[in-house]
Amino acid sequence: MFRMLKTSLYLLIIFLFIAGCGEKPQKPIETIPVKKEKPVVKKEKFKSFLFVGIIIHKPGIYEYDVAKRIRKEFWSNYNEQVVELSYSPDMKSAFFLTAGYLGKKSFLPYITRVKLYLIDLGSFKVKFIKNFGNGVQVFTQWENNSNFKIVVNRSDKIVPTYINQQTYIYNVFGKELLNEVQTYDLTKNPYPRPPHNPQNYESPGGEYRIVNSSPDSTKLYLENTQEKSYSFITSSGQKLNKFDWSYDENYLIFSTIDITAGNKTLKSKEPATSNLYIYDIKQNKVVKEWKGNGIKNFFIKNDFLIFDNGFDEKSSITIINYRTLKVYNIIKLRSGCGLRNIPELPDIKA
Repeated sequence: MFRMLKTSLYLLIIFLFIAGCGEKPQKPIETIPVKKEKPVVKKEKFKSFLFVGIIIHKPGIYEYDVAKRIRKEFWSNYNEQVVELSYSPDMKSAFFLTAGYLGKKSFLPYITRVKLYLIDLGSFKVKFIKNFGNGVQVFTQWENNSNFKIVVNRSDKIVPTYINQQTYIYNVFGKELLNEVQTYDLTKNPYPRPPHNPQNYESPGGEYRIVNSSPDSTKLYLENTQEKSYSFITSSGQKLNKFDWSYDENYLIFSTIDITAGNKTLKSKEPATSNLYIYDIKQNKVVKEWKGNGIKNFFIKNDFLIFDNGFDEKSSITIINYRTLKVYNIIKLRSGCGLRNIPELPDIKA
């Protein structure tokens, strides 16, 4: 019985092998390239945001309730003034810097008692991080969503022509990751410039890319990376300052700026220092623009564009729906307000 079963099994295997050999090989199925679909990006919760305004005669921080359209005091200190409020690019972390005094002495700027604070955006609690002391200038930038860089320039106490540039990096939990000093001899090297972090010109989904053909001004094109086509956006004598994409990548919002001594309008009552644009990618046109004074710091959240405008006590913050172009609200304080600080007209004599 076992031998008969084994023989039958061998015959079945041989039959299948012969049948398989008789079949003609099939041609591979041709595949048609499929266009990548945009990832579906949902709107995020947007209850409030922070901005800078005068509290107790010095710049402090306010919280703005988006739904109720009201503001309230968030943080202030009579002995400190907020000189920089900085959100991470993804708006999920925030630091702010304070100082005792800012001014000029013998044509050189100075800043005293510089302190760093971390804001927990989950609990809205403030945590003191570090006292940097005094310096000539302070610069900040986000290297990415996780790391915040602070650069403090100080005059050397022994050699007057030396500038010591101290660089710090902190993560979003306030832990110090880097602390290093580099010395510049002003008789041999130019004054150390602020740090520069190159922006990513490609949209988050990779479908678009912006191209600026003029390094000293703005001549902007939109490249469709899939179709390899270009569309002209706009041109300006001012430098490209900042840009961002809407969450669905249907809008590009960008600003230009010129606060250099070469801007002759700085001496006028209404200096032309910055422009802000809303570009509709589907319509291939700029649907809204603001020109005039101020810095026009901005950020995008869901369907809202939030930006500051104007200088000093005339500065304000505008909230607009960039799809409908309807103004949601304008925040005004008696002594001015701004997203990063209270924008000041640059000193053209410097």
